[in-house]
Amino acid sequence: MKKTDLLTRSRKSLLKVAAELGIRGRSRMRKSQLVKAILQAARTGTPGVTTEAPGQRGDRLSRRPTRPLRERVLVRRSWREQQAVVQHAKYEAKVAEPAKVAELAKAPASRPEKMELPVSYQDDRVVLLVRDPYWVHAYWEVSRRTLIKAKAALKEDWYGATSILRVYDVTGLDFDGRNANSSFDVEITGGASNWYVDTGVPNRTYCVDLGLLSPSGKFVLLARSNKATTPRDAPSEAFDEEWMIPDWEFEKVYALSGGFDIGAGSIELKQLMEKALGGQISSGARGSLAISSPVGKPEVRGFWFRLGTELIVYGATEPDAKVTLQGRPIQLQPDGTFSVRYALPDGTQVIPAVAESKDGLERRTITPIITKKTER
Repeated sequence: MKKTDLLTRSRKSLLKVAAELGIRGRSRMRKSQLVKAILQAARTGTPGVTTEAPGQRGDRLSRRPTRPLRERVLVRRSWREQQAVVQHAKYEAKVAEPAKVAELAKAPASRPEKMELPVSYQDDRVVLLVRDPYWVHAYWEVSRRTLIKAKAALKEDWYGATSILRVYDVTGLDFDGRNANSSFDVEITGGASNWYVDTGVPNRTYCVDLGLLSPSGKFVLLARSNKATTPRDAPSEAFDEEWMIPDWEFEKVYALSGGFDIGAGSIELKQLMEKALGGQISSGARGSLAISSPVGKPEVRGFWFRLGTELIVYGATEPDAKVTLQGRPIQLQPDGTFSVRYALPDGTQVIPAVAESKDGLERRTITPIITKKTER
């Protein structure tokens, strides 16, 4: 390999030859330096090393030993090591030991994993919640293994069985499944996994069994819920003298409710005030109004009886349809079902229900007419 031949080649060609000879630092060399390093490597049989920068003497630098790459890495900390030192110093007042710094630098950065809730937990469970004094809500899950056991228990009645919520009144009882005060069944349709139940009576404790009822009357239990107690539907009869309101406060609140002048306020609020005060407000002329705060023990209330009625309108259609009741749009469930609760006073109630397809080409109207008459 002659020098004249090397000088006629391009720098790119010389870099390729230097790479084959294993010459380090070749990417920073000029053409003349590459020629010299290649000739030296060919002559001595070892790769020539140079770190000569432009404008410096090549002979002196070529003889200067270059530190191994490993030493250079250890002399200067990496960015990760620097961050580890900074974070460690943020919470530690003392100087960190080199071994601890190295351990922190090697530790992988912790990243929170994204977790998604599973569709099913494959568990047998019924949860009972209270919505208001008259309604409770139950939601449930039944595992596949429990359904297989139920199918084996029902045998040929399996295909005719219906899903049932059996609601027990367990007020004041240590319920064992057979000693309920009373019970009633609610049929579950449409493969639902939750249901609202109208209990009809406030201030009671309830428990729910989810099961299958065969045509012959056999009930197979799938899961049992917790106990849930509905609240009262009226103010408490207990008076606490520590929190009594002065007479002038009663007069102020009663006046704001329209008690002195029915036309100037809310009749409903006036009735609510009279009910809350347990008849302590006597209605009549403005001059004969008497208001007093409770003192001592309240009087024993006499026998009483109340009765209320409500109307539940429910149905189903296509999930993407539009439905209105009495001209008001209602929200459909994902499966297209809906349920609306109405007060039912005396008289005639006309509730036109209109369902319209998404494209507006089809329209159906059903109009229930309900008449109520209460005799006293």
